[in-house]
Amino acid sequence: MQTNNVFSAGRFGLYMRKHLIDNYRIYGMSVIVLTVLLIIILLFNLSDNFRVQPVISRLMPLYFMGLFLTGLIFTSLSFSELANKSQGIDYLLFPASQLEKYLSTLVVTTIGFLLIYHFAFYLAYLGIDGVLALRTGHHMENDLRREFSKDYVKYIYYGWFITQAVMLLGTIYFQKYSFIKTVFLFMIFLLSLYFLNTLFAYIFFGSRMVGWNGQFPFIGINVMLGEHPSEYAPQTHKFLMLPPNVRDGLLFFAKYLVTPMLWTLAYMRLRDKEM
Repeated sequence: MQTNNVFSAGRFGLYMRKHLIDNYRIYGMSVIVLTVLLIIILLFNLSDNFRVQPVISRLMPLYFMGLFLTGLIFTSLSFSELANKSQGIDYLLFPASQLEKYLSTLVVTTIGFLLIYHFAFYLAYLGIDGVLALRTGHHMENDLRREFSKDYVKYIYYGWFITQAVMLLGTIYFQKYSFIKTVFLFMIFLLSLYFLNTLFAYIFFGSRMVGWNGQFPFIGINVMLGEHPSEYAPQTHKFLMLPPNVRDGLLFFAKYLVTPMLWTLAYMRLRDKEM
């Protein structure tokens, strides 16, 4: 029985344990560094001309900016062994299946990172809130509780999982400078998708388009109504949405299928990896 193509739950558990034992110092330092960094950012965010204002919160944008940035950097550091030939050979020949190695990294860069980030953000929040309470007698206004009850938050998390999967795939494809290369190619892909959608919008709607940017891929397009629409005459605009069944199908695909597909592609690439 070959370990490179067989999954064993027991061996996977042992490999995860070994991984955590080997890297617990790194993860501990990550919590400390991330907490200090978040404290510094929160201090700047709460200051008004270097005077701390507890009522100025704005935690939500900082929370998600930190989640995306640190999450992508954290994921880009996975499979770092593959960038070094000797370490890469040891990694690929380690007595565990490729699936077990891949799943351990996937768990660490998703569930593990989310636990680390939320713990660090909470520590940073408690630290800043404690300082404010001592200096001003007021606690920080926490808008996270209010914002997390809104529906849009879950879609940001869907987006985070998609970008994490893209970064994981790029990390396996590119042995060096994977973060820069993956972000660059991902941005090129998004821009190409947008301009391709713009081209098709012009083909179908032509002069009725309000502007070249009056459309959003897979969502809809803003058009001018009337028999002879013109920018020199009074205009009536209408944003044409995709049919509900098409929109719901695309939304389902983006929410539940894109991320697993990218994870699968990343695993297939790792399985074929050679040093």
